[in-house]
Amino acid sequence: MAVRFRPMEEPYGDDVFQMMKVGLYPYVEQVFGWDDDFQQQRMRDDYRPEWFYWVYVNSERVGFVCFKPYDNALHLHLIVLDQKFQGRGYGQVVMAAIHDLARSESRDVTLTSFKCNTRAVAFYQSLGYDITEDEEHFLLFRLAHKNNRSPILCQAD
Repeated sequence: MAVRFRPMEEPYGDDVFQMMKVGLYPYVEQVFGWDDDFQQQRMRDDYRPEWFYWVYVNSERVGFVCFKPYDNALHLHLIVLDQKFQGRGYGQVVMAAIHDLARSESRDVTLTSFKCNTRAVAFYQSLGYDITEDEEHFLLFRLAHKNNRSPILCQAD
């Protein structure tokens, strides 16, 4: 499957917010309580527009990502797949593309996950991520660029 990241023209639009809400609501609600206005403002305050990309697999838009390059890492702030693509291997394919991008720039990949999102935690660990910090509600993960050999990438090469 070919993965492409296309910059978003309007990352703060309702379609992006609704997709994010569907993906994150259960975890944010459990930990902090969900407030639409607060979450929309948080997106504008914490995430720059140029960090948002629609994710296409082959020619189909499957979700979006928000990532920022740092000196030696690519930090994945958000990865949200449309529900109809979840549990079908698309997450592995998208993460493999992120790993490939980071590796091409000799960067590690870092990300944070809610502890209560046990499905995501297990997913990142299955991809070889190490937990670097354990906070009250969050786990911080890192995958060194030298170690981010995804089975998906190896099969596609």
